[in-house]
Amino acid sequence: MNKAGQLITLCFGVTILANCAGNIVPEENKNTWVESQTTADTTPLSLSNSVKWHTTSKEYQFITQGIYLHAEQQLPKVALENETWVVVMDVDETVLDNSQYQVMLDQTNSHYTSETWASWIAAKEATLVPGAANFMKKVYSLGGKVALVTNREKSLDAYTWENVLALIPVTFENTCLMGRTQADKDAINEHTIINDKDLRRQKLIDGTADCFSNHAELPSWQKAHTIVMQVGDNIEDVNKITQENADINALGDRLNKSIFILPNAMYGSW
Repeated sequence: MNKAGQLITLCFGVTILANCAGNIVPEENKNTWVESQTTADTTPLSLSNSVKWHTTSKEYQFITQGIYLHAEQQLPKVALENETWVVVMDVDETVLDNSQYQVMLDQTNSHYTSETWASWIAAKEATLVPGAANFMKKVYSLGGKVALVTNREKSLDAYTWENVLALIPVTFENTCLMGRTQADKDAINEHTIINDKDLRRQKLIDGTADCFSNHAELPSWQKAHTIVMQVGDNIEDVNKITQENADINALGDRLNKSIFILPNAMYGSW
């Protein structure tokens, strides 16, 4: 997910929160952060089609679960016996569903700002993208690891980790969380580092990953890793690809084998 610079002016209406099994989230857990961003005398506007589809349609849940199921079926084919292997995943709209942040923008006729986005992250109220938890558990069961390479700011990693941990049994040994820093942007050289996640992917390969942890060191990540699969909601969640240079035909052979892209019509690098 690429949040930076997104200016989205939308509308608000009735929404339904669904967890990865498609169940309605308990009433007491609904819209806590969203409600804190609005006033009692505010008349909510109607949802934009993209947010309405994401939050209420059965098609979104069905498509996303189907993609993850297909990815699960591919895992035994890419898992390595004699190498340390990892699946690189985006976080937002890939593991965590942040559609209620978009709902807030809709209902208040607002747009993305780094301040409201940071406030949403700190609230730790994102839910699961359908299918994400089962997929990650399958990776672990096959002896693999997960690297969560997100463009949330690295300074917010603790909130992101706590949000994920409340939903999925991640550990510092099986999951590496890496938020974005200025160094990730500065490293882009149009040759070896093409997008702002490439540096972090390379560090995984080199055994120098800077994973979030409340420990001083994470020895399990200070070794070379082989990336066997990449999962995201944005074409830039694929190594050395940007929205501008992406050759969809060239990527075709990797689609649904080592690359899986989830639907997100609410925002993106487009």
